[in-house]
Amino acid sequence: MIDLIEKLKVIAIHAQESDKQIIIAAIDHINELESKLEDYEEDFTDWKFSVETQMGHASDGK
Repeated sequence: MIDLIEKLKVIAIHAQESDKQIIIAAIDHINELESKLEDYEEDFTDWKFSVETQMGHASDGK
């Protein structure tokens, strides 16, 4: 997520003022969501591994 936030910051620098406010609000919202998800990191990691495993099988034709 850090890469996404950094990219959004770069976009905000070059954006018009009205768009800049929306992008900054989005960054704040992403940060809030990350804070809430910290409590569920283990669950998220397990879910992510499961999805990646399934997608690996699908791409392998299994």
